[in-house]
Amino acid sequence: MRNIDKIYVASGFGWLIFSAGFGTWLGASGHFNFAESHAHIGLLGFVASLLFGLVHRCWPELRQRLLSTIQFAVYEIGTIVLLAGKIMVDATGTPNLLLMIGAPIVIVGVLLFLWLFLASPEQKRTPELVPAE
Repeated sequence: MRNIDKIYVASGFGWLIFSAGFGTWLGASGHFNFAESHAHIGLLGFVASLLFGLVHRCWPELRQRLLSTIQFAVYEIGTIVLLAGKIMVDATGTPNLLLMIGAPIVIVGVLLFLWLFLASPEQKRTPELVPAE
């Protein structure tokens, strides 16, 4: 998918908006038991998605592979499932099926990205000259 970099960055900012809203609710309502969920939303959602997008931007050859679309779907779906489970754990204090299903899916998504990156052929790059302002 040619624009997977933009999709990943947009997804990351979507997670950031959700995390900010969730954090605002958390602070205003005093439900600090959800602090770990808030951190997971920021790290797994915003930070990781943004980094995946930036790597795709820096290595455009990754975007040409079908695996990049599959990896995006696996990672983002896994993140949604894991975070729903994490929020439920923070609410109830007990592990649940969503968390147990989502965590390995996220790990598979990360491993797919690692494979996508390491298995892509290296391309010779020439430095770009950018005019000074």
